[in-house]
Amino acid sequence: MAKRKDARGIVLNLGESQNAKTGRYRYRYFDNNGVAHDVYSWRLRPEDQAPEGKKSGQSLREMEKQIQKDLLDGLKAWQGSLTLNELIQEYIKEQKAYWAAGTLNGYEYSYEKHVKPTIGTKKVAKLTCDDIERFYSSLLHDKEAPLKISSISTLDKLIRPALQKAVKKNILRYNPADGAIGALKKKCSVVQQETRHALEEEQQASLLEFIRNDSQYCQYYPIFYILAWTGCRINELLALTWNDIDFQKEIIHINRSLSYKRIDGKFKFMLKEPKTKQGIREIPMLSNVKSILQEMKEDRHQQKIVSLNRSDNVTLDNLEQFIFRNSKGGVYDYGSIDHKLRRIVIRYNKTHEEQLPSISCHTFRHSFCCWLCENIEGVNAADDVKYIQSILGHADAATTLNIYSELRKGNQSGKHEALKKRAKAR
Repeated sequence: MAKRKDARGIVLNLGESQNAKTGRYRYRYFDNNGVAHDVYSWRLRPEDQAPEGKKSGQSLREMEKQIQKDLLDGLKAWQGSLTLNELIQEYIKEQKAYWAAGTLNGYEYSYEKHVKPTIGTKKVAKLTCDDIERFYSSLLHDKEAPLKISSISTLDKLIRPALQKAVKKNILRYNPADGAIGALKKKCSVVQQETRHALEEEQQASLLEFIRNDSQYCQYYPIFYILAWTGCRINELLALTWNDIDFQKEIIHINRSLSYKRIDGKFKFMLKEPKTKQGIREIPMLSNVKSILQEMKEDRHQQKIVSLNRSDNVTLDNLEQFIFRNSKGGVYDYGSIDHKLRRIVIRYNKTHEEQLPSISCHTFRHSFCCWLCENIEGVNAADDVKYIQSILGHADAATTLNIYSELRKGNQSGKHEALKKRAKAR
């Protein structure tokens, strides 16, 4: 039987062929089910030159070698043409039932904006660790809209598990996203810049007093004061209704969160449970929180609110239930409150010698945790941590210790002296 040859007289191997009109080479192989799959190249051998005007790419025999190696290793080489987009979309579909609506919307928005039109179009079989690291780095150093490490880490929580599925399905030998975000964090000093710091007590008191007396922003004083003295997440605070306030026991009940998310291309308000199960909790009314809430209730003369029962279902259809409402009677979205706080800090810094750093609503929560750690005087340190954890609604006490609590100026020496006094008593 005569051997097949290409247009140059080179003998073709089993599965190889050449298109007589275009000159392009094809290699056909079969998967485990006997289904044929084809790959193409303008070059037969590595040393061959591609026709003028055609992309060089891998030669056909380089492709064959890789395919045969994959097949011998049990990898599904024919599925290597899957794109990262296809894998991520499959992963999101599988996880929908386990993610909260806000989490799902956040992931989908980040994916659609940053991954889908870029690296998502690449075939997974051709993705390398360098590709993933370069993609993350490009997002971090984008000139127009650079992302923070935390936002890139969110994308990594989609990309890495999606690619891990390809490893489990024997499409990839290894996960090219493994270690990529960690490598980026080690390289970039920006990680250290993102460390959240609490406000000093004097700074917080000065800022709150400034807001209270400022003609432009004084209407936001109750929001920021109660944030500062409850440690609530801003979404939890904005979801509070008068039914959640127990003036007699001086307790605030936290049992829901208000979010403003993109759903089907449009931003909508959503009521949901707090971030964690531990987020359903009771917070004591400290400092002037009780008096401020009482003044708010009296000033608004909302008799309808008084008549509501705790069993009533809280919905966004009945806005009169909510404590914090804007000038139009609607609820606030947390983004607008954060924006207002940034504007307030700019205004504050124009008239104060000691400048405040850039802060967010979450800074008040951070500062409140520090204040609790510094001021609770219990006998059992472990009980103190668990108590602070219960007030803040952390799922893990490690979060309380490692992320939110820190020693503020001068507190280390003060704690040294307190320990010395207790040690003398022994």
